[in-house]
Amino acid sequence: MILFDIAGHMVSTEGPDELHAAARKLGLKREWYHTPGPGEKYSHYDLTTQGKRNWARSLGAKRVPKKEILTRAWWAKGR
Repeated sequence: MILFDIAGHMVSTEGPDELHAAARKLGLKREWYHTPGPGEKYSHYDLTTQGKRNWARSLGAKRVPKKEILTRAWWAKGR
């Protein structure tokens, strides 16, 4: 499942393949993929406009609180 928060951080609960596929559908470039590192807690793409967030929602993404992103994007935590 693709999730995003109010800030536009888009993650996947299934893994990077699902996340990259969703990003391609939204026209996001692979080099915009953020991986965990200094200041990053989980792998994600940024949906930088409300239009992108609306488009993601129309494709089935679910807007959730940031806390839910942190708990559900399990694969990004090194598992």
